[in-house]
Amino acid sequence: MDEIEIPDSIRCKFEEKGGIDGIIELLPDDQRIEYITLIARAISDPVRLKVLFALCLQPMCVCLLVAMTGYAYSKMSYHLSLLKDSGLICSRQEGNYLIYYPTDPGRKVVGLVEIAKFNE
Repeated sequence: MDEIEIPDSIRCKFEEKGGIDGIIELLPDDQRIEYITLIARAISDPVRLKVLFALCLQPMCVCLLVAMTGYAYSKMSYHLSLLKDSGLICSRQEGNYLIYYPTDPGRKVVGLVEIAKFNE
């Protein structure tokens, strides 16, 4: 394999980390990458992101989420199932209602998104 020319400004740190093999060892494993991808897909839709933010403010039943977004129950159910499958929200049964609320990872994602504010 040909030697790769590395800019001097990063060579020292790169070599301290063990070069390419060292960097590869420091990367998250494939299972962790899949989980991160699942979360990224879950929050890539504006409706799901809005729902996640709303649930961090207040646990809600689907009827409130439908009223808040204007989405049909079937579409909201789809969005909620993606958020649940990603581990960002949970639900609990209260009588005839399912009450949705964020998990700890869901709250952390909202916290990270809030930190990443754009310069105005």
